[in-house]
Amino acid sequence: MRKSIAFILLFSILAGIIMVPIGSSQTVSSISRPLVLGNVSVLNSGKIQYDPTYYSFEAYQIHPPNVTPVVVRIANNAVFNNSGLTPYIVHVNIPKGNYSMLILNVSINESNGAQYDRPVYIFANDVPIFWGSTQEFLNSTAETDLTMFENLLSGNVTFQLVLENFYDAKIGITGIYKMNVTLYLYPGTPPKGLPNYFIPLFLNKYNYSYVILNPLNDYISQNLTIPHGTYRMTLLLYEEGGGLDEFWYANEPATREIQVFYDNKLVGIVNPYQTIYTGGIDLFWWKPLTSINTLSFHSPYIIDLTPLLAISSPNNAIAVTVTNLETALQLTGTAAYDWDIAGVLMLWVNGSNPLISAKLLTAYSRFMDSSPIFNPGLVGEYYQEGGSYILNYSAVLQFKNGFEYCDVVQEGRFYAYQTFNQLYEKAYLGENFMEYAIEKGSLYNSTLYYNVYYPISMQFSVFASPISNPHVVPYNLSYAQNGTLNLGLYYYYTNIFDNQNLTIKTTENVTTVGGFSGIIEVINRYGGAVLVSIISNNALTTKSLVNYILLNGAGYKEIFSAQGLQNSTTNFIGYYVYQKIQFIPINNSDPPNVDGMFLVKPIHFLRIIV
Repeated sequence: MRKSIAFILLFSILAGIIMVPIGSSQTVSSISRPLVLGNVSVLNSGKIQYDPTYYSFEAYQIHPPNVTPVVVRIANNAVFNNSGLTPYIVHVNIPKGNYSMLILNVSINESNGAQYDRPVYIFANDVPIFWGSTQEFLNSTAETDLTMFENLLSGNVTFQLVLENFYDAKIGITGIYKMNVTLYLYPGTPPKGLPNYFIPLFLNKYNYSYVILNPLNDYISQNLTIPHGTYRMTLLLYEEGGGLDEFWYANEPATREIQVFYDNKLVGIVNPYQTIYTGGIDLFWWKPLTSINTLSFHSPYIIDLTPLLAISSPNNAIAVTVTNLETALQLTGTAAYDWDIAGVLMLWVNGSNPLISAKLLTAYSRFMDSSPIFNPGLVGEYYQEGGSYILNYSAVLQFKNGFEYCDVVQEGRFYAYQTFNQLYEKAYLGENFMEYAIEKGSLYNSTLYYNVYYPISMQFSVFASPISNPHVVPYNLSYAQNGTLNLGLYYYYTNIFDNQNLTIKTTENVTTVGGFSGIIEVINRYGGAVLVSIISNNALTTKSLVNYILLNGAGYKEIFSAQGLQNSTTNFIGYYVYQKIQFIPINNSDPPNVDGMFLVKPIHFLRIIV
């Protein structure tokens, strides 16, 4: 569940037809919007024996080295009740040493009544290192590879654990979460090319990296002081939509791109993933089998900013903004489109080898967006929007002892279309993007390459009829919904640093179908709702994953498949029809061939608790 307990205004159920301005010269006179769909939760979840040990878990799992790890307990049953964004702070001493891999496990248990799915963030010395969410009830487990942060996670480290929980006892939302966090350090030779200096971005009042952007405040900037001797610079951003933009890919406009500026130059684009939490769209789809990138985000995208060292000065600033937020405000008249942003600037620093001269050779950026296009049709309204971008920066950096040439290209395109009326929506969004960064010189040689595709498609039908005064909150609706959803993650990453090649290739898909009906109680003006009674419930969710992780051609292949089923109106736990996982060793083979693999290929949602 994002931010407040609720999600989207249900006024569109009653309004039906709205006048929508499009830009300065075009208007759509009668866009009929369907019922708002969103995040629903359950108020009475019975006890059940379930297998495996954890009710929900990520398909993406990290196979560690075959050595005994050093185990660091960061938190043991840390309690989050009415916690909000207040962090649970832990000071930990992490043994210094050489480690080939670092894995963070986050396991969470919910008790004491019903609760929404809640965001989970973990920061180390203010730097974001984990981005995920909870399951709404019972327990869940997730993990993330933190090897990139090995030089941050050493010695005395302050961890800030954030689980954004809220109570609303009058409607029975009283659940408590307990979080266990464990860091596993695997002794061995560290990978080459790890950053050794970290600058957390956009600190909030709690002193960790986290900011909320919206149409009235869609831009955040931070001044930077780059240490002397910095010879490489990259950016990692975490993001997620909230409020009306929790399901941004089904909104109009349906495209969002996070633009990164350095010294007022557009230097990066982050394409957000369509993460669906465990109460999202249809609450029964994700119990017990979760969607992709839900419990833990596992497809990070790092932007190489090394050429920008050529223009670094004490007055430089880095900034981010989210596209189409202002347009969403103009179309709907509400500013309740939130985006949560956290980030870290990762640097490679050798203080004894300062930069003495530099020249920016290329500085080119082009970003295009068609803006929303609406047309009336026989079954409703048709919406489409598309865009593309290309960025290229290159520079020569002369240091006291050596030089580097760096060239970075980012390219992508995105496309959305929808057909919708008051009862039905068909929607598709695709994001295709790549990055190629090459650095050569006397200090080091590096190649960074991404090739990524994020597709989502859905069809949804909804019926709602007020059975109490809809102008007085809370009020009740007779409610039914049914639909299908297909979501994919096609992710290829390779990083070659001084002849060490780390390659990750992930193909992950989730398909779900089903619906439910009953009576819901709308509990606030944004459409947060409680499932009061249920008449029907049926959902079938299937997930598959094939993942390669290879270091210099050796590593493993993970094959995962699972299916979850809901078919009861009295027991909402559901069960696994099957779940299979296999790890296959790969030794000294070539990385999987992915040439040309990915690139160049509405109903709003309501949150209900049972």
